[in-house]
Amino acid sequence: MAKVLVYSNFLREGEASSLAPKRSQRHQYRSVGPGRWRANPYGKGRHMRVMDLLRQMIACVVLWFRWRKYDVLLVDWAITGLILSGLSLFTKGRRKLVIANFNVLRRRHGLWRWGSGILFRRVDFFLVPSAYDIRLTQKLYGIPESRFAFLPFFRKDPAAGEPQDKYAFEDGKPFVLSLGGNARDYRTFLDAMEGTGLHAVVVAREYNLQGLKIPENVRAFCNIPLEECDRLARKCLFTVFTFDNSEPSCGQISIVTSLMLGKPTICTDWVAVQNYVADGVNGLLVKLGDAADVREKIMRLANDPELYHRLSAGARDWAAKNADMTALQQRVDDFVTQLTTTSPNTAVTEVTVSCR
Repeated sequence: MAKVLVYSNFLREGEASSLAPKRSQRHQYRSVGPGRWRANPYGKGRHMRVMDLLRQMIACVVLWFRWRKYDVLLVDWAITGLILSGLSLFTKGRRKLVIANFNVLRRRHGLWRWGSGILFRRVDFFLVPSAYDIRLTQKLYGIPESRFAFLPFFRKDPAAGEPQDKYAFEDGKPFVLSLGGNARDYRTFLDAMEGTGLHAVVVAREYNLQGLKIPENVRAFCNIPLEECDRLARKCLFTVFTFDNSEPSCGQISIVTSLMLGKPTICTDWVAVQNYVADGVNGLLVKLGDAADVREKIMRLANDPELYHRLSAGARDWAAKNADMTALQQRVDDFVTQLTTTSPNTAVTEVTVSCR
């Protein structure tokens, strides 16, 4: 029986990570967060602030000391894994380090690529929510394929209830929702919404909306709580995610939230969505930066009940197959067994799923 420490920067005291199986007959799991050293990895800017990076580093030092009592450390953010890998240079032994929900870092050239490669090659395994990130990580850092498994991004059930009145329209009319910050192209979305006669809510970061004109039929908010985003997703007609192709893979949590709630989604056709949205099955794909295409798909989905119900059913079907918390936690439990009793080569053939 392995002792597994699961860490998330977003966990509050007493909370359990969604990665930790609730009932395991094979392993012991303990979930921890950063406590007083909690950092905001996003904030209001594109990059982490210096103080947040410092808090994250302190939290990782505390976590490193805790790790000595466990066989496996499972973290859910690439930066956390990178720092812990550096600390493991001092002592690691036979203990295993795993990064879940791994996305390739923004800095991928020169010394950053060289230094990150050294540290990431010390990581025992990566659970990656995008097949593209697996291929890119192998290319950038020369890490063997046997250390990767595709695991769809998963999260706890979205928050229940109605959104606060200040986030909805006064007339109570249905609305389209677009949310998220990384690599978003809100200019295209806002241009597409103008003149449609439909309402829309945008939840973004401040830098996403700088210099953009917000149409009268769109309400925009910045940095609101995740629970309120969940409630808006429950209330909306459908979601729209327009990406700018500046990062290889992001937005999965927003897409998965939409699919878990049975909401069809309209997405830019690019690598971030390839394992989540199938055109005409659970959503509609649009061309990069093409406001006319986005507008046409929005109007089609809003005015075609048969299409809407078919895509909504496809969204629920995707969630049933890929976002069942019990099944996904069982896969994590299986993975820990294989990681601690066999070679990584054996583990990947059992854990990974077809994603190419």
